[in-house]
Amino acid sequence: MPRSDNRVEDHVSAAFCRENVAFHGNDDEVLAIAAKGPRGAFLVAGLSVAALIAIWIAFYFFIFVPRGQVG
Repeated sequence: MPRSDNRVEDHVSAAFCRENVAFHGNDDEVLAIAAKGPRGAFLVAGLSVAALIAIWIAFYFFIFVPRGQVG
């Protein structure tokens, strides 16, 4: 596999650079990052659920309640 793209000898793909592929720190840094856990994913999921509940409540009070009982 050639290490250069488009026949340019000086250019090497970023995938060949170790610092662009993965985090390379010492064990303490990796453990500190892993200890924080997936806070960002939980934040996005929580905001999504909150928005969904707010939309449902808005539909309930502005559409269903004004129409009154069915039957």
